[in-house]
Amino acid sequence: MTRILITTLPIEGHVRTILPIATRLSEEEHDVIWYTGRKFQPLVTRTGARFIPININLDFDDSNVDVLHAMKDKKPGLNGLKKIISELFISPVPQYVKDLTPIMDDLDPDVIVAEQVFIASSMMAVERGIPKVIISTGPLSTTSIDTAPFGTGLPPSSSRAGRLRNRALAWFTVHALFRSQQRMAIKIANDMGVAAPPVFLNDWSLYLADRYLLTTIPELEYPRSDMPENVEFVGPMLPRRMTDWAAPAWWADIAEARRAGRPVVVVTQGTAANSNDLSCLLLPATAALADQDMLVIATTCGADPDDVMPAAARPANLRLEAWVPFTELMPLADLLVTNGGIGGVQTALTWGVPLVVAGMSEDKMETNARVAWSGAGLSLKTHHPSVAKIRAGVHSVLTDDSYRTRARELMVAYARYSGAPRAAEIVLEVARGRTAAHPQPEAEDAHPAASA
Repeated sequence: MTRILITTLPIEGHVRTILPIATRLSEEEHDVIWYTGRKFQPLVTRTGARFIPININLDFDDSNVDVLHAMKDKKPGLNGLKKIISELFISPVPQYVKDLTPIMDDLDPDVIVAEQVFIASSMMAVERGIPKVIISTGPLSTTSIDTAPFGTGLPPSSSRAGRLRNRALAWFTVHALFRSQQRMAIKIANDMGVAAPPVFLNDWSLYLADRYLLTTIPELEYPRSDMPENVEFVGPMLPRRMTDWAAPAWWADIAEARRAGRPVVVVTQGTAANSNDLSCLLLPATAALADQDMLVIATTCGADPDDVMPAAARPANLRLEAWVPFTELMPLADLLVTNGGIGGVQTALTWGVPLVVAGMSEDKMETNARVAWSGAGLSLKTHHPSVAKIRAGVHSVLTDDSYRTRARELMVAYARYSGAPRAAEIVLEVARGRTAAHPQPEAEDAHPAASA
């Protein structure tokens, strides 16, 4: 039995990406321990993993919430990304190290599995000689001669002029734009007694990883001639089809719309952005499509639909729900309108559903740029698209067969990747390298903070 410590920041998309891997490893009867925010304990324990809560104090987090939701003054674009990197990814590292130290002392794991922005556990693993598997929960953010810096949303270019552009922007990013974040991270590493990686901060996780797993496919990621050897595409970590889900009363409307040749359009503003003003996308999208001959299914991702839009005020073609599982909805959809959450984007594409994307917060500008680059969707290139822009984008994607054709090509490509099974294999491969040299006795007692 292999002892595996998973560490994730308490962020919805980051935790959910790892769930299928933890489930697979637990089903194979390995000892999986997961360190993350208290809010996610039910999700963690459902995988069969033992749960250990984060126990640190942040200005915007009590570890019982999604920290990305709790951050104040989130902004789209590079300024918002800088704030997230500083306040969420770098500044708390010393607190995470202090909190994790007794946990690692007690567990002495065979391998650490961390999502790419949880650099505290990766640095501790270096210090202790524990192998590391890093999971990328979004688009590949590392530096390449063939791509512009992450966060610019620019398309790739390997031409001579393009590489000159990439080098110039990379220099500006390191030495000007993210200079303070880089210095902050280096100081933290030095204070820990760990040599700071001699690369840009965005590349630290890749530099530290024994294996670095991309939860996507090459067809949705920019090609890089300098792709490191420790990187592997494993495919998305998608949830399993629902077996006990109760469909809403209007579910038969989908089949009726399809029989009548009316498009079924799904609208979501995602989980990370649903605590913000839903006028960013959900409300203008439902207004844009209100008079169109289509069935519109919109999800508020937790907000009460009656608070968002009273039933009496809803257009006749709108079905508004707090949540509908995309694993059940996407096989029946013709188009997804989304702010660009990577989970929703990839779920749609695994079913051959094209997209209209509009979002610039967190890493969404990069996800949406890749959607447009892939040819499987249209990016509106804004955080607050107008009603007219959304209507025109939906019309373009529904009437131009090239988007549907490309989405179906990607569906075939996705089918070649197993996702969680391959990721679990790699975790165990990396762990075997340590256990062969350092056999572990079975733990007689669980860590006192862990719950089954």
